[in-house]
Amino acid sequence: MVRKGCVFDIKRYAIHDGPGIRMNIFFKGCPLSCMWCHNPEGQDPDPELMFDGLRCLACGACQDRSLPEECPSGALQRCGKYMSVEQVMEIILRERLFFDRSGGGVTFTGGEPLMQPDFLIGLLQACKESGIDRAVDTSLYAPGKVVRQVISLTTLFLADVKIMDPLKHKQYTGVDNILIHKNLFLVARSGVPFLLRIPLVHGVNDTEKETDLLARFAVRLRDMGNLKGIHLLPCHNYGQGKTMRMTGKKVQQGSFSTPPVQVIDSIMLKLRALGFRVVKGG
Repeated sequence: MVRKGCVFDIKRYAIHDGPGIRMNIFFKGCPLSCMWCHNPEGQDPDPELMFDGLRCLACGACQDRSLPEECPSGALQRCGKYMSVEQVMEIILRERLFFDRSGGGVTFTGGEPLMQPDFLIGLLQACKESGIDRAVDTSLYAPGKVVRQVISLTTLFLADVKIMDPLKHKQYTGVDNILIHKNLFLVARSGVPFLLRIPLVHGVNDTEKETDLLARFAVRLRDMGNLKGIHLLPCHNYGQGKTMRMTGKKVQQGSFSTPPVQVIDSIMLKLRALGFRVVKGG
């Protein structure tokens, strides 16, 4: 089993990606290319350089390409590094006291953690052996056999549902949603608790047709599984600034906005009327 993976960020004291105080481990690499992606630096599976022109001092230190990480102003930074399961667990275990006292744990996110299945499974197993709560934030665009392995080691799924129409889903994310829905039913039938997380993008998935399809889909999932609620995540354009700083392969990034407040409220009322626990934000 592979004991190393590529990680592009580790955030402590997270409170929006599962219960209690959590540590978020961001896996690099994603099979989707959402045009509103908040973490475009997580799409490429390999480490890459990011350049912030506003910080650049034009000092010339970066001319030595063997030492780009030593940029004195921090304008040039390497995004992503390879870490072993043991290295990540050493960081996780330092926070165990906070997890235990708050009912928290670790959330594996990205990017897409299921793109590095052996690394993810190694971390899930290690956390389970240490008695640490384990959430996986995922699009579920992965082979079914990978999802089944992860199900057996996960205490909570945060399942991202982007767009219900499969053609529209492919237009905006680069893939259709057939495999995603198949794996969502797999998670639902497993009995493992899960949340649906909907990035609300104005003019894309906040229409009456889209939200009606979402509501019916959520009812089917609830009827067969342990659906704990729905989180509506209004879109923002934070990812655009990151895209501009990427010096390697560019990702496709559109200009999108948050739906009007009255539209979000209407969607919340529609879902609550069906008996769902609905939260705006994480």
